[in-house]
Formats: sequence, structure tokens, C-alpha cells
Amino acid sequence: MRNSATARHVGGTAVVVGASMAGLSAARVLADRFDQVVVFDRDDLPDGPEHRRLVPQGHHPHLLMKAGERLLERWFPGFTDELVAGGAVPVDLNGDLFWWDAGGPARRPTSDLVSPAMSRPFLEHTVRSRVAALPGVSIREGAAVSGLATDAGGDRVSGVHLEDGTVVAADLVVDASGRQARSLAWVEQLGYEAPPVSQVHIDTTYVSGVYRRSEGSLPDWKGAGILGEPETRKQVNCMPMEGNRWIIVIAGFNGLPLPTEQQGMLAMARSFESQAIADVMATAEPLGPLAVYRFPANQRRRVEKMRRFPLGWVLLGDAVCAFNPVYGQGMSSAAQQAEALGVELDRAGAVNRSFSRRYFKAAGRVVSGPWSVAAGGGFTFPSTTGDKPFGADLLNRYVRRVTIAGHHDDVAAARFKEVAAMIRRPESLISPLFMARVLWASRKGPAGGTAPVADDAGTPLPAEGFEPTVPSTERAFSDS
Repeated sequence: MRNSATARHVGGTAVVVGASMAGLSAARVLADRFDQVVVFDRDDLPDGPEHRRLVPQGHHPHLLMKAGERLLERWFPGFTDELVAGGAVPVDLNGDLFWWDAGGPARRPTSDLVSPAMSRPFLEHTVRSRVAALPGVSIREGAAVSGLATDAGGDRVSGVHLEDGTVVAADLVVDASGRQARSLAWVEQLGYEAPPVSQVHIDTTYVSGVYRRSEGSLPDWKGAGILGEPETRKQVNCMPMEGNRWIIVIAGFNGLPLPTEQQGMLAMARSFESQAIADVMATAEPLGPLAVYRFPANQRRRVEKMRRFPLGWVLLGDAVCAFNPVYGQGMSSAAQQAEALGVELDRAGAVNRSFSRRYFKAAGRVVSGPWSVAAGGGFTFPSTTGDKPFGADLLNRYVRRVTIAGHHDDVAAARFKEVAAMIRRPESLISPLFMARVLWASRKGPAGGTAPVADDAGTPLPAEGFEPTVPSTERAFSDS
């Protein structure tokens, strides 16, 4: 029984390697198109919303961006309500989020840009339960895939080898095993070249703590982010999650050392320009030890540039592109790649070379926007190294103007959040009317200071004399 009237039946068996959010998204899409879908994961999968040994980032804040939430809601009707009923907190990325960047707070217009905030284990358990209930889908835990099975010439993948010696036949194998993408080594053994890789070395450390969220002492926001100036190499975020808890993370970029005990973490939170999150930490009860996570580099495999590859094998999720978690793009990007997987299967109607080429190109398009944000944004910090996107320095200077404009203008603040939520492409920030609006609003300088914004030559912008024609009714929110 298929779950979507619009999906095109391909038939046969699909195997997904990895039962994290990327693999589960892929399994949901494949369940509409294949008779059987088998998901393998090396880890032991808990029966409830518990941390997994092989998902170390699960101890840190998670907010499901709007683009990903929309897809999950489409695939699993009632999904968002289920999360909220279990304690997830709906957060309006505009009205409910206190955001301090570039020397001041962003405006907070009320919007429909609402996404659920919750722990990673709770989100993953909810999705895994929904996927496991689909007809024809099975999830096998503690099952490590050790290689690809192929035809005699190595031209077509016919299944996977498990470490216990079992061979599982498959018409399509999706590697959603994470940034290491173990199947690439197996593909190279077959004589194929791995895709080109771009990396931006950001050397980020995250230290997170969970605190009791007392209803009697809540701030006027549901979530907060405070970014230090680039030379300070630090950021602090606070998000709600189920169980009436806060989760607070401090990020240190370019190798900045961070404290790993409560008093040191509070002291660092006090070192930011805004004390909003430090004030929460000072009065909230810690609910356990701090968790530490290291993220060395943004990494993008240019799968769209591959010319030769075995038929019946694709990459998805972090195996295609792994973003710095501070941007919150990974889960939504994986869901969008899964959507593209389904679209290209429907177009081809079979696992053929046309499907594979079209999917790899589509995956490249999906990650190109968030990659420009994460990779380019990494170069705002002084010691970042790697493959700098063309025009990154100019774009970063302009994005700072957009941020400052958002201190004074609702539309500028909202547009920036739409890009962050992945419902607008980054290119929407450089439309002529919006750029005029940014230049006009940013002339006032940071809301937290008095200095005017300078142009690229260091000359202060005039406070008056520039009056762009911007419709006062310009729409702030769009699905385009």
C-alpha cells in the first residue's frame, strides 16, 4: 500500500544506510515508491526519546527550520501538533526570538514563521516512530553495512553487505550515513572517483547545558541568540525544549577555548554585549553536566559534478553537505534532498542513469543556498581557512548592513529570518528594492550604539538625503 497518490511506483527494494534524520526522511519518500524499504543503522536505537551514542550533536540545541517542518508535516500529517503535544515549544522566528547581532537587537514583528523547538532525541524518536509504522518499511538497529554488492562489472549496485556476512539485495542504495559517507570508499574500490570536496575550516567548539525553565520567571522571548563581534569568535544561544527546560549553548569559533563547568560558562555568557541569556542562566537550575561537541569544518561534496558512478547508489544528507550546526540548516537540507530524491524518481519512473544524474544535480541545487550562508559566513571570523566562496567578503559586509537594517526595519529583520529558515533563497537579500531598503534603514547605525554605518572605504554614510522608493506594503513573507 503506497502512501501518496502522486508518487510513481518504482517497485522492488530500497536500502537506506543510516537512521538519523536524513535517512528517515529518505525512507519516508522511498516508502511511497518502492515495495520494501530497509533502513540499517550501526547504533542501538532507543525505544523512547533518549540520546544516541553515535549522534553526539544530539546533546545540543535543535530548532526545526520552517522549510523542514513543512516537508515533515506533509509527509506525516499532524506531525507538528504531535511534537507540540509532547512538549515542543512553537517559536516565531521573528516575534518570539531575541536576536542580537552587529551591535544591537533585531526587530521582532509577529509572523507566521513558527517552528517547533525541542530536543534532538525527541524529534528523532517522533520521526522514527512514524517511519517505522509505514507499510513495507523496516528499521534494523545494530546492523552495520560493510560494503556494496554489485553486478559482475561493478556498473550497478545490487545491494549491501552487512558485517555479519549477510547480503541484502536492493534496487537502490541511499547512503545517509553522515559526513564520512563510508560508501565512497567502496565506490572508489570499484574504480570510480569520489566527487570533488569543498571545505571551510571553522574549528568550532560547542558547550551546552540544560536548565529548568520556570514558568514564573520567563523572559519576554522564547528563544535568543547573541553574537559577539567577529574578532571575539563567540556566540551564545538559548532555546526552549520539552519538559519545561532551556538548552543553552556557547559556540567558540577558530579554536576559541571554552569553559566546561557551570561558573565558567556563566562568566562567558556575561562577557557578551547583551546580558539576556546570562540573566536566564543566573537564575535557572542546571539539570546535568555540560556537553561538548567539536565541529572542524563545513564540507560540501560536489555530487553534481560527478561524471561516473555506479547505478543504483546515491548520497543524501551530511554525506552531501555538512553545515556548521550554528546555522540550523542540516535537517531541513536533508529533508529537501529527500524531496528531490522523490521528484526525480517520479520523473524517471525507474532507477536509471537519468534519475541518478538528475538527482545529483538537484541535491547540488538544494545545498547551494545554505552552503553560501554557512561557508561564506565562516569567513567573517579572522582565522577561517578553506575554499572561500567567490565574493564572500563583499557579501559578508553587505549582510552586516542587512543585520543593522533589521535593528530598525521590520521587513529587513523578517527577510533575513526567512532566508535563515530556508523558505527564501539568499538571492532575495539582493533584490533592488530590498537593497534600497537596507541602505536606507542601516544609515542609522547599530541600535545598540551611536556610530553611523561606514561605506566600504570607511566613509560614514549620510544620515539624510537618501530617500529610496520602497512600497510601504512590501510583503515580508512569501513561499517563493
